[in-house]
Amino acid sequence: MYNFRHLKRLIPFFLFTVPAVLLYIIFIIYPLANGLYYSLTDWNGVSRTYNFVGLGNYFDVFKSNRSVMIILRTIIYALVLTAVCTVLSVILAILLNPKRRGQSFFRFVFFFPAVCSSITIGLIFNQVFSNLLPSIGKALGIKLLSASLLSSSKTAMAAILLINAWKEVAIPTVLAIAGLQTIPEEIIESAKIDGATSRQTFWKVTLPLLMPTISIIIILIFRDGLMVFDYIQATTGGGPGFSTMSIAVQIYQHAFSEMKFAYSSAESTLAFILISLIAVVQLKITKMKD
Repeated sequence: MYNFRHLKRLIPFFLFTVPAVLLYIIFIIYPLANGLYYSLTDWNGVSRTYNFVGLGNYFDVFKSNRSVMIILRTIIYALVLTAVCTVLSVILAILLNPKRRGQSFFRFVFFFPAVCSSITIGLIFNQVFSNLLPSIGKALGIKLLSASLLSSSKTAMAAILLINAWKEVAIPTVLAIAGLQTIPEEIIESAKIDGATSRQTFWKVTLPLLMPTISIIIILIFRDGLMVFDYIQATTGGGPGFSTMSIAVQIYQHAFSEMKFAYSSAESTLAFILISLIAVVQLKITKMKD
């Protein structure tokens, strides 16, 4: 009787979870399973008939020198973006955390990029790099800025990195501020009483206690770096040549320009596995440090 009454009380809670579970299955689990299935075929995205090719698409990805080069370039891009944004977010958090006059305004200014659309930011910076900076470069006689940074294969990826970092640093900064505010003031005060300088307090007390938050920031930024798409699509489209082609842009072009939906599904699956492995490794390392 007791178990029956206990289960009866749990029924309303179960019913409340059903809509969320159904939506998760429909919009997350089903597309993932469907994409995995089609990655094992030669489906072109239109035809009603297709052939089962097994792991052929996955082998083709690694056989393609272009795909391997794009994967390596995207990983390097994600690593640089992660390093830049992580360092900047911690620095900005330290500067914005103390209570001072105008604190709310400065926090708003640094968080503003996070509420803007990525594609809109890409289009705005495309005009900045194509029209504004070249005009300033020619007026000041700066050769590097006299032409659009996006038009050269040597500087295009760096320009996209600047755009991405400008938006990407906002949310990590908020997370870092939240992490700083969870550190008990008593610990900081104890370190100062023991004679620790501000630099020693940061490196020996603040930073170690902030590491769990930094680990989350690293995972989020690295994931976004691996899947960079909007900024490239709005500025260079993967050019000049293939110098700014990323994994996400290549998946998009294979699917919607070349009609290789099965092949792009295989690339998407590999990207998902790569991001998952990196997240697991990062969490394991953080757990060991803790």
